[in-house]
Amino acid sequence: MSVLIHHRVAAQAAARPDAPAVVCAVGALNYRALDEHANRLAHHLVSLGTGPESLVAVHLPRSLDSVVAMLAVLKAGGAYLPLDPAQPGARTARILADAAPDVLVTDAPGDTPGPVGTTLHLTHDAPAIAAHPEVTAPEVPVHPDNLAYVIHTSGSTGAPKGVMVPHAGLANLVEWHVDRYGVGSGDRTSHLAALGFDATVWEVWPTLASGATLHLPSEVGRTQPEQLLRWLTAEGITVAFLPTPLAAEVLRLPGPSSLRTLLTGGDVLTVAPAPGAAYELVNHYGPTEATVVATAATVPAGTPGVPPIGKPIRGVRVRLLDDDARPVPDNAEGELCISGTGLARGYLGSPRLTAERFTPDPTGPAGGRVYRTGDLATQLSDGTVHFHGRLDDQVQLRGFRVEPAEVAAALSEHPDVVNAAVAVRSGLLIGYVVPRSGRDDSGDLPEAVRAHAAVLLPQHMVPARVMLLEEIPVTLHGKVDRNALPDPLPAVPDVVVGPRDAVEAMVAETWYEVLELSDRPAHVHDDFYVLGGHSLLAHRLAVRLRDLFGTRLPLHFALTAPTIAELTDELRRLEPAPGHLAEVAERHRQVAQLSDEDVEALLAQLGDA
Repeated sequence: MSVLIHHRVAAQAAARPDAPAVVCAVGALNYRALDEHANRLAHHLVSLGTGPESLVAVHLPRSLDSVVAMLAVLKAGGAYLPLDPAQPGARTARILADAAPDVLVTDAPGDTPGPVGTTLHLTHDAPAIAAHPEVTAPEVPVHPDNLAYVIHTSGSTGAPKGVMVPHAGLANLVEWHVDRYGVGSGDRTSHLAALGFDATVWEVWPTLASGATLHLPSEVGRTQPEQLLRWLTAEGITVAFLPTPLAAEVLRLPGPSSLRTLLTGGDVLTVAPAPGAAYELVNHYGPTEATVVATAATVPAGTPGVPPIGKPIRGVRVRLLDDDARPVPDNAEGELCISGTGLARGYLGSPRLTAERFTPDPTGPAGGRVYRTGDLATQLSDGTVHFHGRLDDQVQLRGFRVEPAEVAAALSEHPDVVNAAVAVRSGLLIGYVVPRSGRDDSGDLPEAVRAHAAVLLPQHMVPARVMLLEEIPVTLHGKVDRNALPDPLPAVPDVVVGPRDAVEAMVAETWYEVLELSDRPAHVHDDFYVLGGHSLLAHRLAVRLRDLFGTRLPLHFALTAPTIAELTDELRRLEPAPGHLAEVAERHRQVAQLSDEDVEALLAQLGDA
């Protein structure tokens, strides 16, 4: 039988009490302190009624306190429900209403963010927690089938759904990870994910169960590739997980010398390490319903195209089934279905949805179940799996799972919207809404609907743009006809203000190249975000402009100056010497006008020099 995670952490505290366990910019905890703080909090939770199958919401940012709180819940026998304080309050309230936790652990000022049984405020209740004299864990019997945590994912019904994961699945993930990646007391790992995402499970528990040190970067630069690389290097990180979009950006840069293994997953990977990279890149696949990771594949340096998602991890079985739940032949496309120790119990408070997605295993032992992922894949004769997309409308955007129905439901809640749909176009989430009849000022409605959605949804689920339609197109079967939804890109305005000098022209050229819109007429008042920009593209833009102009451009300017005109003004303000930008732009213009023959002649002259 697998050793439960909180017992493994306690064993590390007993064996190596003075070793660093968790480190962040504002402090650190060794294993003794981590264990004792968690034990005291666990005793207090037990006094509040926490035990096996109890649900405790942890409403904290990534911090020493959040790690202590999650560990304390497990020691008290309960299951933790992680909540990111940065997500909209309305979404937090919905999750709390759905989950009805017995206790909420928080340190946020103000009222409780939703309905809970008891609120435990770490600052206000610190004396009561410290009053527990015990430094050993409470004696609470916990079975591998008991719940370890519940994480909410985007829901097809229009509301988030809570995935219930037992201790057995968590223990299986940790044991596989520690063995596969050789994580031990000399390792330093990173914790970048917000608490509400299941990547946190994967970052935190294998590290602490193996006696390694967990490092938490600050919020500033956590998602900026260059700053993140500097932090990884400074902290000597040896094993790190980065979501696919961020990993793709980091792979373009020289890797930190300390890094042994870079883990990624959450979206389709299209980049491999450069030849000669000193670290191993491993691509992963796994829904929350399969305890984070189901398959893994090493990506050799220089691998072209899209790599496979790999073979099942230990304790997990993967098979591809057709519409009648029959196995498909090798190399044939089928629905990717998962069974084994890593399977979640189901969806919190949703027996019908659980029965739909967790079905009897047609090829396994009696009483076994499979989780039907809704993903299409093929499997080679050696067991390697290749991902091919979705069967339903669910999408992956920059590493996040998004149910269009949940986004459409949020758009429809606006009082001036009677119907809504959502689709992905060119990597952008686009909302389509039908205004309420008689509304005569619909020109401001798209931004009003986006603002409304931003109150209800996490940032990655807010549409990049909202379009007004007279009606939502439907198929003959009455479903939304996404293929008939119009082009989401904004029309070129009637009055186009082109670049007014060589500097603005050079900025515009780079700006549209990064957005992959080089054919669009340059308009200096086009908005980066309306045209599909996001933080990673803004980082790429800032780096390119730095390289072109030789000017130090802080990354946040590409975020806070969203138009070509505004960004050019920021560059001028940072100009190292009068006329520098104009001189660089003029040289760039001259080089661009050279013919192939001119370039060859210049290269020949340089070779003779």
